[in-house]
Amino acid sequence: MKKIYHYIVGALLASPMLASAATNYNLSSDFSNINNPNGTWSFLQGTTPLASQIPLNNGNPLYPATTSGYFSTGPNLNVDTPDVIKTAVSGSSAGETDTDFLAGDVIIHSPNSGDPLFVVWTAPSDGIVDFTSDIWYAHSTVSRSNDASISLGGSFLGSATISNASYGDRTNPWHMSGDDLAVVAGDTLSFAFTKSAGQSFGSLDGVNVDISFTSAVPEPETYAMLLAGLGLLGLAIRSRNQTV
Repeated sequence: MKKIYHYIVGALLASPMLASAATNYNLSSDFSNINNPNGTWSFLQGTTPLASQIPLNNGNPLYPATTSGYFSTGPNLNVDTPDVIKTAVSGSSAGETDTDFLAGDVIIHSPNSGDPLFVVWTAPSDGIVDFTSDIWYAHSTVSRSNDASISLGGSFLGSATISNASYGDRTNPWHMSGDDLAVVAGDTLSFAFTKSAGQSFGSLDGVNVDISFTSAVPEPETYAMLLAGLGLLGLAIRSRNQTV
């Protein structure tokens, strides 16, 4: 009985348990100006999802970058923050410079109120995550700063202060990456942005995130071995009961 049991357990532990089913995610490519959450991505002020907005054309120089829509607490770029925007034009056409952002970049404006803005990716199932992220200061017309941090499944991965003086444009971002990070369904890769201490207002950061997600899928031969093992175990138990 013990020999059979040990054989079954050993065979199952030795068998391959994962099959690759990789899916790639990119914050800019996946971005929707309509839905939040947008698939696995969501944008939050604290725990509150930001609403889709059509901007008011009230003289804010950033207006041309937001004409396709964005997420915020309201449509007034002068007063409503936080903001999450996939830019429709490059910075030189929107009151900034092209080293601040190019058309198609995702930029955020941290809340003027001082609470955090979160850009969040949620794991659709159990699996393994590889990611790279670049964050840079995208507001060269003013001298402000944001504190940015990254966490996975509630575990802290890193933080940086993003300003003119540090990570000051898209050619010199704060770069973070992680490989072979285990997640379970519902775990979040979270990017938090808060205006730095002493700042009167939030500011713009550029954000690029690439994720490769490999879901945990038992291989067909693992199922077959499990069924065979259970069958052998059942026969062993039946034989043992008949001889008692």
